[in-house]
Amino acid sequence: MILKYLIRENAYYDSVTLMIITREVKKIEGVKEVIVGMGTELNKELAGNLNLLTPQLQKITPNDFFISLDSIDDNIAKKAFAFVDELLSKKKAESEDYQPSTFESALKYMPDANLVLISLPGKYAAREAKNALLNDKHVMLFSDNVSLEEEIDLKNLAKQSGLLMMGPDCGTAIINHVALAFANVIRKGPIGIVGASGTGIQEVTVMIDKLGSGISQAIGTGGRDLKAEVGGTMMIEGLKALQNDPLTEVIVLISKPPDKEVARKVLSILKEGEKPSVVYFAGG
Repeated sequence: MILKYLIRENAYYDSVTLMIITREVKKIEGVKEVIVGMGTELNKELAGNLNLLTPQLQKITPNDFFISLDSIDDNIAKKAFAFVDELLSKKKAESEDYQPSTFESALKYMPDANLVLISLPGKYAAREAKNALLNDKHVMLFSDNVSLEEEIDLKNLAKQSGLLMMGPDCGTAIINHVALAFANVIRKGPIGIVGASGTGIQEVTVMIDKLGSGISQAIGTGGRDLKAEVGGTMMIEGLKALQNDPLTEVIVLISKPPDKEVARKVLSILKEGEKPSVVYFAGG
């Protein structure tokens, strides 16, 4: 095992880009395992699970960029590091068209946009999500490291405003047939999904597509939505939206293990509707 790492302090890249780069670097012959990411606790835990965590990496912060890899020799490691920089440079070159640097400038640039996808370090993410909601925009919050208290406040604000607050840590959604973040491109169809599990939504939507049907909407909630503290706020709001959606004929609910009382509340609302439904709550 030849373990090599690289740290760049205060160098931010969005997590979607870094996940894609990690996948590409894994394809290099001679790279046994690799993680390219920001120094979040989740990424450090993942690095530890992959035996890629060094004492130096344990000290980095969510604002620090890092690469850690296991390769067969030093030359492969150098090749992998160079490839990461090449992909980052390519991403930057592809983004040379005008990109607003603030939410306010983005709002002026695209005044008719009604949904904001946010991928920022957690300490900034909740602030920007609240700003979007206050400007009457639906939110898909890809970022993690948002506190439970902030999540509750954001979802309550969204509910009061009649908006979707998907996330935090929401990586998969299909809204009006547009695949967002890690969602797959799926054919249009009569099945609507609300899910507190991104991988669950991915698996079910792909199976539906393979079996010849399609998706009307797939609303992600973030994995903590059915915790007792959050109360299933966005699953309930998403469910109500699908019950009132004329293009949705069948409703599917998916969740990681939910709080039992929250699950009962969600299911009681589901039973009030007339549309056929399928429910998979892991461990429920």
